[in-house]
Amino acid sequence: MMKKVLVSGLMVAVAVCSCQKVEKSDATSEGKVFTATIEKLTDDGGAGIETKTFLDVFGTVIWEQGDRVSLFAGSTINEQYRVSDMSEGQQAAILERMESPGFVAGGELPVNVAFYPYSSTAAIARRGDSYVLSDIILPATQSYAYANIGDEAFPMAAVSRSVSDMNLMFKNVLGGLKLQLTGTATILSISIEGNNGEKLCGEATITVSNTAAPAITLADATPTVPTSPVTLGCGYGVQLEEELATVFIIALPPVKMTKGFTVTITDTQGRRTELKTTRSQTITRSNLLKMPVVNIDEPHPYLSHEYVNLGLPSGLKWATCNLGANAPEESGDYFAWGETEPYYSSLDPLTWKSDKTAGYNWASYQWCNGTGGTMTKYCTSSSYGNIDNNAILDPEDDAASVNWGGNWRIPTEEEWTELRTECTWEWTTRDGVNGRLVTGPNGNSIFLPAAGGRTVTQLVYVGIDGRYWSSSLSTGYPYNARTVHFNSDDFYSYSSYRCYGLSVRPVFLQQ
Repeated sequence: MMKKVLVSGLMVAVAVCSCQKVEKSDATSEGKVFTATIEKLTDDGGAGIETKTFLDVFGTVIWEQGDRVSLFAGSTINEQYRVSDMSEGQQAAILERMESPGFVAGGELPVNVAFYPYSSTAAIARRGDSYVLSDIILPATQSYAYANIGDEAFPMAAVSRSVSDMNLMFKNVLGGLKLQLTGTATILSISIEGNNGEKLCGEATITVSNTAAPAITLADATPTVPTSPVTLGCGYGVQLEEELATVFIIALPPVKMTKGFTVTITDTQGRRTELKTTRSQTITRSNLLKMPVVNIDEPHPYLSHEYVNLGLPSGLKWATCNLGANAPEESGDYFAWGETEPYYSSLDPLTWKSDKTAGYNWASYQWCNGTGGTMTKYCTSSSYGNIDNNAILDPEDDAASVNWGGNWRIPTEEEWTELRTECTWEWTTRDGVNGRLVTGPNGNSIFLPAAGGRTVTQLVYVGIDGRYWSSSLSTGYPYNARTVHFNSDDFYSYSSYRCYGLSVRPVFLQQ
């Protein structure tokens, strides 16, 4: 069976021949030689995947023995062809008919139509200039393939321009989801289902022509045939790595999942990890929806935290919510700069820093050696502490990285500057909450609530100011770190005492 692998820009020419001749009643086609090309599947990172082939050690796209197609060679009769033994490992394959269908009634077609993978139930009918393949089944279970789509899980179709035209260009019918997982578990299966009951598998019809991309229609779910998840089976298990992401690809029909989707991962220990996104997600034909790297051992998998692509030159994605919030309008938690847990009220503001209930002041700040004392980390001047010239938060001190994991982090001052200069900022009210609607060059937006901040034990300026940390130290005065402040009149760069509690809006840099 054909295997697939990530490649870039490769196309393959395929010679297909048989020893039949077409008649009305015995389905023969004598002396025909077909050439075919394969459409490249892409992901949103730009990688190409040849959907019917694999690469040998020299990087050449080759066929495997046992690959099969359905061929309607100028006839409505479904004939089964396979790659011949002599074509094993070749770029150009000879397809041979597996067996004669015998006396079969069939109508004539003015073109040749091919469908991969072979389906014994597939039937064809003409509809104007298009051809409808019916009785196709998208299976609810697929098989894992290393860094690619499982065998025969990704259908393709081709239509020639006439019955005498032997040039067939196979086009992809489906799209897919590309998951990237790290961790220590051995994965047994991965399932996906739309949160709004979208149909992802089952009986389907495929409409093809030689002038347009194929389109697929799935039969509606019924009380007796409800929707079901699509499951990627991983055999005896696929062992994850802690540093290098393992890729899992699930083929899916083009569909808009209006309330997002849920991915359920089961490992060999019987543990189930659920990753969920509630944003609308769209699978498009011949494209993989590439999700960010997820460490499934972490308590906060990335897919539970949403981000928006604003179309910024840097490609940086901004989270839809503040750290600690469950909705864009919520304030979330307040963090001292360089600390990864929030803390709030105090009976005694002078309580020593080991008691985090002391509130947001120097006495409780982690990187200070006493009330109003010198800095013990992140210092660029001997006047303020021990110099380490560390002016950007380390990942272990970045609240976004620690709480959300991986490539989430607090934005730098430069990244806030990009957001300020490349986007429009509109003061508005959303569900009764004041804040700024920030709209990027591509028209997508995020909402930054005016959540105020915490100084010692007081919560101040809620609904009036937004005060957000960057990950950048104020190098000229390292008691402070750089921030972005805004109100109804203005938005500007600023700096605040590192011990104060301000909002964090994480950003995500996709690999």
